Amino acid sequence: MNKKILLALVASLSMLSAGAQVGKAASEATDAAQHKIDQKRADSDAKKSGPFGKAVNNVKSSYHKNQSKNSADKAKNSLKNAL
Repeated sequence: MNKKILLALVASLSMLSAGAQVGKAASEATDAAQHKIDQKRADSDAKKSGPFGKAVNNVKSSYHKNQSKNSADKAKNSLKNAL
C-alpha cells in the first residue's frame, strides 16, 4: 500500500514539474516575441535617424536580436525538459 502511495506522489510531482516547465517555456517565448518587436522598432527608428541615432538604434537592434534568440533557445530547452 505504501509503494502505491509513493508512486502516486512521485507521478503527481512529475506532472507539477512538467507544468512548471511548460509555463517557463511560454514565458520565455513571450520574451522572445517582445524582443523581436523591440528589434523591429529599433530598425525602424534607425532608418529615420541621423548618424548618431542610427548607431544607437543599430546597437539596440543587435541587442534585442541576441536576446530574442536566447529567449527562444531557453523556451525550447524548457519544453524539452517538460517532456
